[in-house]
Amino acid sequence: MTRAGREPAEDVKRRLVAACQEVGLTVTDATMQLLPGSRARVVYVGASFPGWQHESSMVASMAIVPVSGQWPDFIDIRCCATEGNPVQMNGPWMRGRDKVPFTELIEHLRATLAEREQVIAAVEKGIAGPYRFEQSVWERVDL
Repeated sequence: MTRAGREPAEDVKRRLVAACQEVGLTVTDATMQLLPGSRARVVYVGASFPGWQHESSMVASMAIVPVSGQWPDFIDIRCCATEGNPVQMNGPWMRGRDKVPFTELIEHLRATLAEREQVIAAVEKGIAGPYRFEQSVWERVDL
């Protein structure tokens, strides 16, 4: 595997990990993979609240880092609104935070967690989705 651009990708991974920790999440996965034929690495960080009982992460953040070492402009944040295992539950998934400016990462992680709580409360009250917020929509998807 080529080492070109590996150090900037490691820096991006450390920043994603630090951002998750800053908003009170425990990092469960932090990986970096060279994408075949694309001359880029995908950096993935999965995180959950402390004490989360499921193997699948509650929140995921991803970035594409070219082997040129160019810092990514955007981060993709994903989240499922369920207290159960996101892989096995049919909870609403968040859309709309796939191009979060890197400089606004922590703000968007906080907003994601706040919205997640509101969506879970709405589901428990029987309020049907989709659940719309200023920058995201949470809705059930058939995985």
